[in-house]
Amino acid sequence: MDRHEVYAHHTGEDDWEDIPYRDSLWTDDGRATGVVSSSDDFYNIIQYGDILETVGDAVDRHEEVEPQGRVSISPTAHKMSAKIDFDGATVYAAEDDPIDLGLQVQSGHSGFHGLKYEVGAERQVCSNGMTAFISELGFDQTHSEPFQPGLAYNAVDAVIESPAEIEHRLAQAQNRELMNQDEALLVLMDTGIDRYLENPVPDLLNAMHSEVEDLESPTLWETYNTGTRALTHYTRDVPDYELAQGFEQAAQLLESGGNDVPEPENLGRSAVYTRSRDLIEQGDAEPYWPGEESALRELMEEHEMQA
Repeated sequence: MDRHEVYAHHTGEDDWEDIPYRDSLWTDDGRATGVVSSSDDFYNIIQYGDILETVGDAVDRHEEVEPQGRVSISPTAHKMSAKIDFDGATVYAAEDDPIDLGLQVQSGHSGFHGLKYEVGAERQVCSNGMTAFISELGFDQTHSEPFQPGLAYNAVDAVIESPAEIEHRLAQAQNRELMNQDEALLVLMDTGIDRYLENPVPDLLNAMHSEVEDLESPTLWETYNTGTRALTHYTRDVPDYELAQGFEQAAQLLESGGNDVPEPENLGRSAVYTRSRDLIEQGDAEPYWPGEESALRELMEEHEMQA
């Protein structure tokens, strides 16, 4: 990625003038990537290769794990996502539910993206992807700073050295329940992951019937697995750099933003309130399924809410 000057065209005079406060970003094979500030105080270029090489060096310090994974870059190279599995680092949500740990790395060059390292994982039993479900194991920087190699080392160390913390988080999520299937579906739709699915409600219901043991009391863990199953198995032609954001949105079920598991009642109440406003009060939305309005009113009653 390299900087080039930006010029403005004055159509009346047919003149071009340099814009001193803007640079354009281009790849070495001629792809335009973004337009950013020309000042290093506001925007520093962070090369994707430097990020990945540093992560590789950080993993090499841990002889007990073998890294493998893949890198996805958008056609204009303004988004990059790397999914790196740590073979040899495994935690257990249950005795028969092993989860392989790894690292999710995201960066970009549109002028808005930064650099993020987040815990990633994959459930062996169904290959569901997971990411960003413990905020304390995430590290990030903006382009206002030069590349900070130490963050990659911190991120790799944090993921490999935190199996007990991760298992504790998953155990907490298995002991917190939503009211019923309808509320679980509304909570999933409220995360915004529906935008990645061709048939959001049928896809999520199919995934739910595979992941949830008791549809009258789905746990946060089961509901989260419903979302990740749909994102992992029911999406087509959605590149990794786009799906990475979907997995982050699904992680709202396991991560409150304050490094703890959210309360199911808060998640349910928020989703029911938002949906009731759109469907019942404003009346500008189509029902997700036949009978949704009736189900929504029952949930509002449970939450002691009024339209």
